[in-house]
Amino acid sequence: MTEQIAVDLKVLGHNFRLATTASQQADLERAAQLLNDKYDEFRRKAPRMEPSKLIIMVALELMQEVLSMNKSLQEYEHCERLLQAILEEAEGLAE
Repeated sequence: MTEQIAVDLKVLGHNFRLATTASQQADLERAAQLLNDKYDEFRRKAPRMEPSKLIIMVALELMQEVLSMNKSLQEYEHCERLLQAILEEAEGLAE
């Protein structure tokens, strides 16, 4: 069983104490930094927009990225299956 550790993070101006594992700590810290950076980027583009709306915009953009990566992975897996079928067919012809 992996031992949980507490990590203190500052995300969008708020302090959080989150549980994670030592092996995932760096990823969690990096995720918080990316979120802060993305929020700051949106705030520079729209300095008068309400913070809650900026957070929604950041969340939407990040979810678009997740959906795009998921689609790419699905396409990759489909290509992998096609390639495997071609290789199996080629092996059958060679025998």
